[in-house]
Amino acid sequence: MKRTLKTLLAAALILTMVLSGSLTAFAADNNATKVQYNGNSLDFAGAVKNVDGRIMVPFRLILQAMGAEVSYDTATKTVSAVTPDNEFSFVIGQKDIMIKENGVTVTKTMDVVPFIDKAEGATYVPVRFIGESMGSAVSWDAQNKTVIIIDPETIFGTADEDFSVLKKLLSSDLDKEKAYQSTGEFDMNVSVADAGAGMPVNVSAKGSMSGVQQKMNADMLVKYAFNFDQMLSNLSAEEKAMTEQILNAYKNTEMKIKLNGETGETFMQSNLFSVMNPTAGENTWYKMNVYDMYNQMGIDLKALSELGYNDVDLSNVLATYLKVLPGTDTDTYKEIKMSYAFLKNLLGDDAFKKQTSGSTNTYTAKVDKAAIAAAAAKTALTEGITKDSVDEFLEKALSGGSYSANIVIKETAGKLSAYECSGTVNEEGLKGSFTMTGNQKEAKGQISFDMEKEMKMDISYQTKVSETSQKPNISLPENADVVEFPTTMVP
Repeated sequence: MKRTLKTLLAAALILTMVLSGSLTAFAADNNATKVQYNGNSLDFAGAVKNVDGRIMVPFRLILQAMGAEVSYDTATKTVSAVTPDNEFSFVIGQKDIMIKENGVTVTKTMDVVPFIDKAEGATYVPVRFIGESMGSAVSWDAQNKTVIIIDPETIFGTADEDFSVLKKLLSSDLDKEKAYQSTGEFDMNVSVADAGAGMPVNVSAKGSMSGVQQKMNADMLVKYAFNFDQMLSNLSAEEKAMTEQILNAYKNTEMKIKLNGETGETFMQSNLFSVMNPTAGENTWYKMNVYDMYNQMGIDLKALSELGYNDVDLSNVLATYLKVLPGTDTDTYKEIKMSYAFLKNLLGDDAFKKQTSGSTNTYTAKVDKAAIAAAAAKTALTEGITKDSVDEFLEKALSGGSYSANIVIKETAGKLSAYECSGTVNEEGLKGSFTMTGNQKEAKGQISFDMEKEMKMDISYQTKVSETSQKPNISLPENADVVEFPTTMVP
């Protein structure tokens, strides 16, 4: 649950930034291929080349624009660049690039060889690879024919100081050398008025999770049981005959999961697999590497998972999500920068009231229409947003409903001792509420929302983590039939 909270908080921060980006808008020139760094267009005087779909730019111009000290050894044709955070070098005409960060040097291979344009007297490098090597997020705005480079540090560099109170929710004193028993239960009811072909869906489910984890190794068992009786009762005899056999397979489902936390190698065994693949037997274990899968999306899942034991660096977490943020364009940098300021004004440290009793500090914050309006107005002053834009945002975001959320965070002797987050939303077509309480080792919550005649959902859960002398068993049974997990089964 702790790692889930960490991921949800980071995702919520990014989501808030994207949504509140409607506060402003910027224009762009679509005439030629350009490069934008931290919201500013770089002037390459037309010296931008497209080589087999890779955008190439003069190395000295791009590196200096990104704050690097650049040198070039003509004898060895070696380019070197140094920043406060890292340094790297490469040889013109070769794909390998040496990158040194935090005292560790690694070699990576560029997908395009840097080359010298003798007619121009300039050396060209692949802009994406160079930008990512310097820790920036790099994307392509096809509509505006612009490479977008964003240095997360310029936006999120002070996140740990700006949100030190919220960050307490992510604190943990778990000892990663020890093994922990994890247990959890959930209860869910879902009703959908029309799930297609005029067919309503009414489903309830109960589930449980148990297992042992040590460091990143995990041996887990997940059980869940769906109840489709109410839905089946609304079907005709023919419809029921077509669906009942398939639905029955979901009534009592188990899935065993074994994860090698060092390599990311994951094995899964479930009776549900026989529904998806009739050749799968009770000894069939599907194999996949979850780290590789997420790496392809630009997410370092191993690093994120380890947040459960380490002091969270919010700036790094936010930077990770920025690098996989979809729909990036020439407005993104300014929108995210403005949105970060809005979120800081809404839920940053200044938004919390502090009370001290003995060794316990209690922090409280309330989010409602008044708080949102005040945060938007303050953001407008600091970010240069017009009053009309703020009024338009507030009209869209706050009209026609009521919203409230309360956050209570307690720490005792410098460690998180309890938290409680609750809230409600009531607007046309939607009513909802949520409550989440817990501490470092226990959590429970309830989430409900009703979209009137369209959909209704109620979910409750509870989890617990405790030390155990048991070690996770990540070895497979001797009679295991191991097959590669089909990519068609990956959502």
